[in-house]
Amino acid sequence: MSNPTGGSAETVPLRHENVTLLEADVLSVVHDDEHVYAACKDMKVRVWTKSNWHLVATLGETSSEPLGVHIDDEHIYATCEKRVYVWKKHTWGMIGWFELSYQAVSSIIYGDYLYVGAKDGRLVSIRKDTHETSSWQLHKSDISSLWANGDIICTCANKDRPRIWHYSADEPPSELAELEGKEKCAIISGSNEFVMVGFSTGEIKVWERVEFGFVKNLDLGIDEPVNSIWNNNQYLVASIGERAIAVWDLKSGAEVGSIELEDQDIRFVSADGENLYIATDVGLLVEHLTLGDVLLDLESEAGMEFGASLLRTSPYDVLEDVLSLKQDGESLLKAGEYHNAVTSFEKSLQLLIDNSHALLEVPEEQEKLTRELNTKLGRALLRSKIVELQDINERIEQISDEFEMRGRTDTEEKELEKLWREAASAVKESRVLAEAQAGDMLSYQLSYVADSLESDLQDAKEKVEQYRNKIKQVVALTQSIMSEWRWMERRRTTLAQRKAFLENARDRLEKRLEEVDEEDEEVREILEDAIEEHKRIQDQISRIIEASENGEEEEITDRDEALGAVDGLLKVMPKKRSELLSIKDTKERQQEKERLISALNQALETAEQHGFKEEMRNLENELHALEDVGESSEQIATEANVEAAEQD
Repeated sequence: MSNPTGGSAETVPLRHENVTLLEADVLSVVHDDEHVYAACKDMKVRVWTKSNWHLVATLGETSSEPLGVHIDDEHIYATCEKRVYVWKKHTWGMIGWFELSYQAVSSIIYGDYLYVGAKDGRLVSIRKDTHETSSWQLHKSDISSLWANGDIICTCANKDRPRIWHYSADEPPSELAELEGKEKCAIISGSNEFVMVGFSTGEIKVWERVEFGFVKNLDLGIDEPVNSIWNNNQYLVASIGERAIAVWDLKSGAEVGSIELEDQDIRFVSADGENLYIATDVGLLVEHLTLGDVLLDLESEAGMEFGASLLRTSPYDVLEDVLSLKQDGESLLKAGEYHNAVTSFEKSLQLLIDNSHALLEVPEEQEKLTRELNTKLGRALLRSKIVELQDINERIEQISDEFEMRGRTDTEEKELEKLWREAASAVKESRVLAEAQAGDMLSYQLSYVADSLESDLQDAKEKVEQYRNKIKQVVALTQSIMSEWRWMERRRTTLAQRKAFLENARDRLEKRLEEVDEEDEEVREILEDAIEEHKRIQDQISRIIEASENGEEEEITDRDEALGAVDGLLKVMPKKRSELLSIKDTKERQQEKERLISALNQALETAEQHGFKEEMRNLENELHALEDVGESSEQIATEANVEAAEQD
């Protein structure tokens, strides 16, 4: 049924013995002192007693397959996509459920809260007693895994790097760290000292919890996703792919061993003292792990000290393995693979430390090897750090070159800030390492490279700041002009005034554009866009004004048409004079007179344009006659008023 294998630091193979098979299609497992609780594919939660493995309760069913099952002192929780179900412990009665505002993908319980990783990168916090809910957008893709401890929450998203957040009930999460990793993140967990992330490649990367620096890589050599992790402060158990389970000692980073299951797909693993729970499509396996004759208690804090049979007893075996790792490190060092060389030398030193009891008989060899390995490890660390600094410096120089050539960079603000932090941290680490390895000449090269990086970093930051200031100044200018323009529109100024303002604004912007260097593409683009926009509005206003002026007076260009219009006016003028005399209202008579004079003047201009001399004389006579008629009518009106008064 299985194939046991030994770990890289152990000679005794890891084996497993079946305790029982609990028949159910299990998705995930949790336990307390008395019971084991399993979320099952048939939308039920099953409870078995640990004393005799009897099924004591079947809870449910739920609205969809449970994503996870959780417990506290009094309750059982099952998280589904849209609901969270709650049952009472021991009585097994359902208390009820509450709806989720966002579709759940993952969940955990920590303290007084249930945390749900939801679709589209939202983290939902639900207080268990009041169901008070808060949510925050932390990622752009689904949050597939969560882990919480103290005041931090760790999140793992499908299409994003793992992130660490500081969190308290009174304020939203704030990002503490973004963990490196090009591979697809599968699952996240942690301990008092470490944060562990399982990836789709089968690797488990470990970071320390102080500054979240990378510590080690746990790799079984299986290129399949890590689908489940259980750990405490001492051990880590992981299921990798559908068949393999591996155990590591977190303190030393040593692989304790691994097992493989046949004919069943592993979905979830959890440990409970000497019991290892393995959720598969066949059922819930309860297994014991052994190393030789020693039963492995995964919740023991004693670690590798619980049995002498776990460690090598022959000094020659230890020395031979240490020398082999030392030679591997030297080969990697020559090949320029400095980071891998560091790992190899660290493993060899750890092997010496773990088996120091076996080397009591060969103290000189132990001391000599320890001294050599420390020297080689120091040199590998120096070379690795030099390469790291050079790589960072190259990226910073590229940004500086972009500013020299183009006056700008395509690198986003967030990436720039991240690079600045990475460079500053690397310089700080290099100072410490160079001081610690002051006896090696490479430490002085590292100091020089660190100084160069620090100088180039400062230069690049100054260029970025200068660039930002240029952008701010231009944006401030365009915004100021737009504010003035909106003020003019609100004041209902004339179109002519607005046209003049736009002409002046364009002049200001064009003068500013002449001062901009050719390589300042973004600055030029901002100014050119503003100029183009002002020109567009100015052209619109110009067309409106021109159309209005042309519409006021339209010339008759055709000679025959002009002659007909002039003759027509001359023929109706006698009648119009007579009608004018009959108007008694002074104001109305004056308005009619002005209209006739305007028509005659327009006709006179048309006659002059086409050279109608006779018509010009007739029009001038009509104008004089109209003036006389106006005076006569006023006299007639005055005499009529006097005569009417005498009769009274």
